[in-house]
Amino acid sequence: MVSSSTPKKKSRFGLFLPFVLLLLVVGAWSAWWHVASGRIDQAVDEWISEQEAQGAAFTYAGRHMGGYPFRFELVFDQPAYSGRPGEASWEGDRAEFVMQAWNLTHMIGRMPGHHVITGANGIRNSVDFDGHAAFSLSWNKAGLNRFGFQSGEAQALVGGQVYEISNLSLNLAPRPESPDDLMIAAQWDKLALEAAPVAAPYLGTELGPSRLIGEVRSFFPAYEAAGREVGGVWPMLLEDGGEVEVAQLLLDWGPLDLGAQANLTLANGRSNGAFKVRIENADALKQAMIDTGHWNQQEQVVFGTLAPASRDGGFLTLPVIDDTVFVGPVPLGKLPGSRS
Repeated sequence: MVSSSTPKKKSRFGLFLPFVLLLLVVGAWSAWWHVASGRIDQAVDEWISEQEAQGAAFTYAGRHMGGYPFRFELVFDQPAYSGRPGEASWEGDRAEFVMQAWNLTHMIGRMPGHHVITGANGIRNSVDFDGHAAFSLSWNKAGLNRFGFQSGEAQALVGGQVYEISNLSLNLAPRPESPDDLMIAAQWDKLALEAAPVAAPYLGTELGPSRLIGEVRSFFPAYEAAGREVGGVWPMLLEDGGEVEVAQLLLDWGPLDLGAQANLTLANGRSNGAFKVRIENADALKQAMIDTGHWNQQEQVVFGTLAPASRDGGFLTLPVIDDTVFVGPVPLGKLPGSRS
């Protein structure tokens, strides 16, 4: 007699396991995202409280957190910051801050629209950014890693003068092997001024593509000693010591096509060192100066020394002795900070 046996059904658990794991991962990620976004909100609230305790204030008409699942997007509508008594204030249309969920040491910000900055002296300046303007800020345990800014098309009212700029790019970073030093790189496609300089009307009102690459040594100690006021860095460098190096300056301003380098040592309240300058299209610059009546003896001496030195890619060295810049024996002007 042959006994019959019932075959066992195959388990379908293996079919569902990937989906179960996926749901667990999604759930864990969602929980982490909401916890992290809550901590970001809490950190913002703590920062606002710290500002209030110091006599400052940060306010806004609306505040939104979004970006789930891969980003954190914190948006402020009509934000405003009022500094402590005697400090500057700012108010804008909108401020947006974005961080990738897997990199919380890099932030991208956008501030489209109209912004008003009121200085400690009560003077109001303003700037309007288009939708392409953005900044990037990254940091590590030691502090700042890199700051970058791209303006897009922007218009500013500063000191009663209107400026329009296209594609300003600014990058700041500490030198990795010397974190006290600040590396600087800036360039723009076009900068339009409301009026030409009174002392040099032949330059006109439009600057073309220009670039600056340089370094300020001992910047960060000077910045801290100046109470984190950028305007106080130069005086502190003069007192405590530092160096300024311009590796490359290319300036396209009307008939002026200038190239320059610089090395300055700041110590004991004085600056010493040298500039190296050269010009292209010297004949066009000379004619513009003559046409506007700016061809006096000093300008002729400077031009007559600079133009020949610029031939074949050469540079003219301008010594800086105790804050005074010389062209040969002729003093051209003084750098700021002189004690005399």
